[in-house]
Amino acid sequence: MSAMPEESLREIAAANEPPRTLASPEFFFLLQRIDRLDEKLTKEIRDGDQKSEERISAVEQKLSQRIDAVEQKLSERINGVEQKLSERINAVEQKLSERINAVEQKLSERINAVEQKLSERINAVEQKLSRRLEEVEHKLGQRIDAIDGKLSNRIDKLDDKLGNLRFWAISAVITIVVGFIGTIATLLYK
Repeated sequence: MSAMPEESLREIAAANEPPRTLASPEFFFLLQRIDRLDEKLTKEIRDGDQKSEERISAVEQKLSQRIDAVEQKLSERINGVEQKLSERINAVEQKLSERINAVEQKLSERINAVEQKLSERINAVEQKLSRRLEEVEHKLGQRIDAIDGKLSNRIDKLDDKLGNLRFWAISAVITIVVGFIGTIATLLYK
């Protein structure tokens, strides 16, 4: 038996005529049956392809819808979380601003109080020092006046003594001079 090409087998099966070279009716019947099965399989494959494409399209559409729904839900949740976080940040910022202002005010009050206390203490120290300086100046003035008085008295006494000494010295010189003159005169008269 020689092998027949596939195309000639199809032509024979499609024509519903028995083959001219092979005369087996069973073979012809088998060829027709194979042709019908081939058509049926081709149709089922086409239908299956179409159904598969429809199912794939339906699945793609469902997945696309679900993805869109998930995206929308996530977007809504993100917006909600963002809004909540923004509100919390604003609340925290406001609280911190209030606390900073309160701390600044307290520190300013404390600084002013410390500055006032230090200013009062400095003024008190200045007053004490100026009083003490005045007392010291007064005491020193009194002591200087007393020393000046004592020195004046001593100077006066020394002046008196010096005057007496001068007078005595002059008297002594005069006496000596008169004595010498007398001695010389006596010596000259003799």
